[in-house]
Amino acid sequence: MLHTAIAEYLHPLQVSVKKMFGNHAIYIDDKIYLAIRENSDNPIDNGIWICTSRKHHESLKIDFPSLTKLSAINFSKWLLLPKTAEDFEQSAKQICEMIKVGDERIGVEVKRK
Repeated sequence: MLHTAIAEYLHPLQVSVKKMFGNHAIYIDDKIYLAIRENSDNPIDNGIWICTSRKHHESLKIDFPSLTKLSAINFSKWLLLPKTAEDFEQSAKQICEMIKVGDERIGVEVKRK
């Protein structure tokens, strides 16, 4: 499964994987970084969802031209690396490396209730 591979790419970080809207969300400490969507019945927006703020969208799209907005859901903080992108695996690994070195453009603090 893709969320397992992503957790391996993020090693040695202490990753927590939780279900979110039928996806697998990737947390590290008090931040959500990614969500993995693998839905064979409805493959729209399958791939890696990158949690970020809107102010970082353009710079991330420059670094990763395959990134798009989500199609089916209007979550403004999220960008999508589509599973169908030609550079999917390479980009997924690079995004994980950015998380490992603390790139501030990826990850959003989770608000506690």
